Amino acid sequence: MMLALLLSTLLLLSVPGSCAGEEAPPERWTWWSNNQLGEFVHKMQESNPEHCKAFNIGKSFRGNDIWTLTVSTRPDAFPSANTPPSSLAPSFLYVGGVHGNEPLGRQLMFYMAEELCAAAGRQGVDPEIDRILAGGTVHLLFSMNPDGFEMNRRGNGHDVAEGKGVDLNRNFPDPIKWSKFPQLTGNEEPETLALMNYIDLLGDSLIGATHLHGGAEVMVIPFDGNKSGKRAPNPTPDDKLIRYLGRRYVDAQPEMATNNGRGVDAGLFQNGMVQGSNWYPLWGGLQDFFYLKNQVYFTTIEMSDEKWPDASELPKWWKQHRPSMYELLKAYLCQGLTVQVDFPDGAKEEQVVVTMLNKGMGSQVRFKTSSTHGVHYPVPAGEYSVRVEWKGGAQVFGQKAVSGEVSPDQRTLLRVEVPVAREAAEPDKPDLSRKESLPERWTWW
Repeated sequence: MMLALLLSTLLLLSVPGSCAGEEAPPERWTWWSNNQLGEFVHKMQESNPEHCKAFNIGKSFRGNDIWTLTVSTRPDAFPSANTPPSSLAPSFLYVGGVHGNEPLGRQLMFYMAEELCAAAGRQGVDPEIDRILAGGTVHLLFSMNPDGFEMNRRGNGHDVAEGKGVDLNRNFPDPIKWSKFPQLTGNEEPETLALMNYIDLLGDSLIGATHLHGGAEVMVIPFDGNKSGKRAPNPTPDDKLIRYLGRRYVDAQPEMATNNGRGVDAGLFQNGMVQGSNWYPLWGGLQDFFYLKNQVYFTTIEMSDEKWPDASELPKWWKQHRPSMYELLKAYLCQGLTVQVDFPDGAKEEQVVVTMLNKGMGSQVRFKTSSTHGVHYPVPAGEYSVRVEWKGGAQVFGQKAVSGEVSPDQRTLLRVEVPVAREAAEPDKPDLSRKESLPERWTWW
């Protein structure tokens, strides 16, 4: 009841006014324009300025703003132009509108943002949102491709081939097609560069993301690409973990969980899930790029068989996907393992390497720091071990292995303190019973 009351008040604030030069207020169950999107994120910020902040990550090819909204109860969780958020709490990013003519995810994020901003920092309004925001931070990028939305087409506003624009989900450097991966190819569109810079800015706080599409009802997990170019499996080294995370979304809605593919896709899906290259291989996509370069556990959600459903169906789609969208946030933010590396005051910057020793349950993370830093693994319940090494140049100064148990709906904190004085040390022999030798970093594992 409290959330419904606050939400009704918030809705009055969230729509544009009727003064000269402004658009009329949008109906709730319709497609909101790019101008209404910009006004919406600012109204959300005005309604709860301490916990909801708008952030412009750049402009599209045709000059439209690309807006995000960050919702958090932590003052140090909000990015700014030159300041990344703290790495000590995890965050998750929803990305909508990569293809301009697939707007369902973009619109459903408006409804999620209304609920998050109505409850953030207001204890008891919505216990589910309280728990999510106690665990971490939510970033919402409503429309990566605002030009394509305005033009009702898949690609962006850059007319390169018969007015089709550039497909942004084929525009990222690809380790199969580009030998200098992860360096830029020089063909990246402004929207692509904006998202790259934004995810780099979020740093190690960002542990998960998904981009929302239309054209099927299925959770797609990486890798999307393979070397053969034919339909064939090519799972990531963390396939076990990513399947667990994807299943959290799928199993929250029976419509997707019972889908094994329809029409030309009949039999290709496994209870609402498919590994990308085993459906149709593609190269230059978001999820492969950010998984390999940024160690973000990235997925794709195809939300509806129809790319642009009728607006009259929006209530149905919100009812279907709302539980799943929140369940995915809980999977990433409310349960898992956080490794906190503490440095003494006045310490010099050193390279730190954090390695998950449970096979298939998380990527190795490297960073340079002289202060406290966090690394997060959104793992299922179980026993886990990690190894933390700190280095100066090529010298290994020390390492420590730590273990802990993750319980359902709980985040376990493992702390490692780097000593003040230390000498170079040889690393321990690898525990071959717990992990494989590490593969090359920029290759298909």
